[in-house]
Order: sequence, then C-alpha cells, then structure tokens
Amino acid sequence: MCTHNNHRSFDQLLSQLSTRLINSESAETQDCIAEAIAAFGSYVDADRCYVFEFSDTMTSMSNTHEWVRDGLSAHIDDLQGITEEELPYFFNLMKNTFRFIVHDVRTLPEAARNEKLEFEREDICSVVCIGLVANQKLLGFVGCDMVHKRYHWTDDDVRHLSLVADMIANSLERQRTYQQLIDTQRQLKEANSKLQALATRDGLTGIPNRRALDEKLLEEVRRAKRQGTGLAILLIDIDHFKAFNDTYGHLKGDEALKQVATCLDAVMQRSTDFVARYGGEEFAVLISTDSAWQALRKANELLDAVEQLSIEHKNSPTEPYLTVSIGGYFELPQPDAEVASTISRLIDNADQGLYQAKADGRNCIRFR
Repeated sequence: MCTHNNHRSFDQLLSQLSTRLINSESAETQDCIAEAIAAFGSYVDADRCYVFEFSDTMTSMSNTHEWVRDGLSAHIDDLQGITEEELPYFFNLMKNTFRFIVHDVRTLPEAARNEKLEFEREDICSVVCIGLVANQKLLGFVGCDMVHKRYHWTDDDVRHLSLVADMIANSLERQRTYQQLIDTQRQLKEANSKLQALATRDGLTGIPNRRALDEKLLEEVRRAKRQGTGLAILLIDIDHFKAFNDTYGHLKGDEALKQVATCLDAVMQRSTDFVARYGGEEFAVLISTDSAWQALRKANELLDAVEQLSIEHKNSPTEPYLTVSIGGYFELPQPDAEVASTISRLIDNADQGLYQAKADGRNCIRFR
C-alpha cells in the first residue's frame, strides 16, 4: 500500500492534518475531515478512504465522508442507514475490537456472508477499518479499501490509520460537544421565552396581563416623549359581573371574560395598540394616537363590539346582554415629563373616568 513507507514523510502529513483539524472552527470540521481522508488516501495509495458514523444506539451507520481515487465509483449515497441486521459480523467486530482488518475478502468466514456480498458489490478486495473512539465511546470508523487488487495491511498501515482515526474522533467529539452546547443554549432560550410569555400573559384569556401592561406603559411613554406623539389609555370594566357569576356560575363567567378579551383584541388591530387584562373583570387598552377624539372613537367601537357579542345577562340593570363601562384619558407627554408620574397620571385619570361612567349608569364612556 505505502510503497516507500517513509515514517518521516507520514509524520509530516500527520502534523499537517492535526494542525488543520485542531485549528478548525466547529463549522469547518466536516470539511477538514474530508480534506484529511483525501490527503491520507492519496498518501497511502488507497482506492477509497471514508468515514462512517454510528447512530446513538449503535444499531445503524451512515457514510458521512468519502474520498475516491480518480476513475473509481463513489458509494456514499448508497451507504446510508445501514443496520446491524444487514452487517452483523462487521458490527460485532467493530463494537468489540474497534478494528476490522481483511487482507482478502475471499477469506471471510461464513458468518460474514453479508459483508462478503457487500464488498463484492463494491469490487472491494481488501479493507481496513479503525474505530473512532472518544471518551470511551465508539462514534464510528475510518477505513480504506483496495479495489480490483488485494493487499496485505502492514502494522504500519494500521498504526498510521489509527493515528488518523484518533484525530478525526477528537474532532467529531469536539463538534458534537459544541453542537450540544448550541442545542442547550437554544433550548434554554426557548424555555426562557416561554417562561417570559407565561409571566406576561393572562392564564385565562391569553392576552397580556397587568405586568405586561406596566412594561408597555413604560415603553410607550418613553417613545411618546421622544417622538412628540400622544398616548391614550382606556380602562374597561364589565358591568355587573358579580351578578353575572351569581346567575350563570363561574365557568360561564370565565367564558365571558375570554369572549370579551378576544373581542377587544380583535377591534384593536394596529401594531401600536395594546390590550391587557387589568385584573378581575377589568381590561386596559393602550393607544398611540394624535388626539383624544381618535381614542374616543375607538372606545365607542369597543363598547358596541362587546354589546354585539350578545352574551345574555338577564339580571343586568343595564341591558339584556353583557355590557362594559369605559374610562379614558389622553395626554401628549412633554419631553421633560417624568415617566413614572406620567404613567400614574394616565392610569389615575382613566380610573376616574371609569368611576364616572359607572356613576352615570354604566354601558357608557367617560373621558377625562
């Protein structure tokens, strides 16, 4: 195979391959492995040089890299997902000895009948495979074939290929560790996003909760100050909701809350609109707008939309259907206005408007 068998020349090649693999970024590892087996295959005059990786359960293997001498056929596409049942002799030997060395495939025992047929299909006469072992785990193997001619693998051949196998195994393990880290970080990010969503979403209605409203108010007041735009807040309370629960039960009450929340969210379609459950049967709507009139128009839409849900409320003094009362307040925050005091003023004035709407008979809107 290696006619000159020049140890010094191989040591130089090994040093080059090792440096290339060690210095490669994780994203380059696969390309570096391909370069390594091509360089080694050319150096030792093999016809094919390749890498297979085992599945996590060690019950199947796939050809991940293949170098083929000019004029010979590639087989990588045909060698995917090969199961232990297909090549039991090979799997057993590789798992137990981490080696598969065959000088002449014709001498394989009857137990290796499947393996012999596969080698004949690929015109392989001699084959050597060395396991890729990292952290005491068999990841796969690197191998070399001789096609149309037989070759007796020397101790140096096996030793050289074993050194290459060690380098590739360490590179694969490093990449797997890196990928596991990336996957873990992604999973943590997704988990944190879900937790954040849960922390800022109302569990019953699915819309943002009071915490999310507080965060949005802070954000929107700062933005309004920077851009010189106006901000309106509506506080919306379901009329006589205790009487509704007493009449229809709390399950129906929960369903009514969800319907109202969905209705409010459907009316407020702009990306700058924000609907939240404020607490109990109360909701809040934050509107970026240029005038109190535009906010009042939206409030009227919300009032009508809820009534048009036609949720029966026979014990309501207001209507035969579920209704809401709305208090609103509009402000154009000044550039030098304090954020906390602006937020407090928005909520306090909207709350006073809501109190007035209730005092005036409910199912109405009062702006401050």
